[in-house]
Amino acid sequence: MIEFGAVSIEWGTVLIQLVILFLPIALVIACCLFIVKRKAIKQKAIDELEKRVAALEQERKRPKS
Repeated sequence: MIEFGAVSIEWGTVLIQLVILFLPIALVIACCLFIVKRKAIKQKAIDELEKRVAALEQERKRPKS
């Protein structure tokens, strides 16, 4: 129990208030991390596709024997 003069708060109440305070903050951070990770995965796929296209273009430019 935390006492502030005439007002006292129990530990359970404090813990619940802290959870309610930090839960939205953690949710926002988790969403940001999810978006960044998803963009990185998409960028990696785009880079791989660009490498494949470049390889195919090089193969097409080579004279056939």
